[in-house]
Amino acid sequence: MTEDKYLSDLEIVKKENEPNYISIEIFEEVNRNDSIIKNFRSVVNNKNRASSSNLYIMLLNKPFPDFKFQDLNNNWYAKSRFLGKPTVVCFIHPKLQPTRKEIKKLNALNKNEKYQVVAFLADTNAYKSSFSNMEFPILKDSSNWLNSNIVGHHFAQYLLIDENGIITYFFPEFPNSKTTFTPIREQTKEIFNFLAN
Repeated sequence: MTEDKYLSDLEIVKKENEPNYISIEIFEEVNRNDSIIKNFRSVVNNKNRASSSNLYIMLLNKPFPDFKFQDLNNNWYAKSRFLGKPTVVCFIHPKLQPTRKEIKKLNALNKNEKYQVVAFLADTNAYKSSFSNMEFPILKDSSNWLNSNIVGHHFAQYLLIDENGIITYFFPEFPNSKTTFTPIREQTKEIFNFLAN
């Protein structure tokens, strides 16, 4: 839709949901010809203040920050290790951990020669025996780095960096067959469909 149509529709949604607050969460932004196309969702909050869940928007289309961490087996990983292929990045918190089904899908994606997966363990309280089922690197001791470099990592559990290390997509939720939104970029659609099916 055009920007004018979007703003008009947003006003209608705001009026229909008063006094609740409507936040807009942009999870993808693509430049095409002379247009900027934004993929977003509107979320009704029962608080009259802006949610900080969309703070990570400022990271879209920017380089994923450099890092160097050990995984749970004490092997070292740096950002350069994840260049050359699109990479799904997972943030693991005590209250935000991948389900068994998600782990199975991420393992399958990681085994595909075209893609890779990495997880950042944002809190040592998130250690669980289910990590042994993850067949991709889980980087530990990254909490301080995440707080300084990935604004909003508590809200978006998954993001996608392209083969050049650029953040191109934030998954509003883990895709499944009932997900109603789809990515704009073809490469992101491939990964999205792989995880959803």
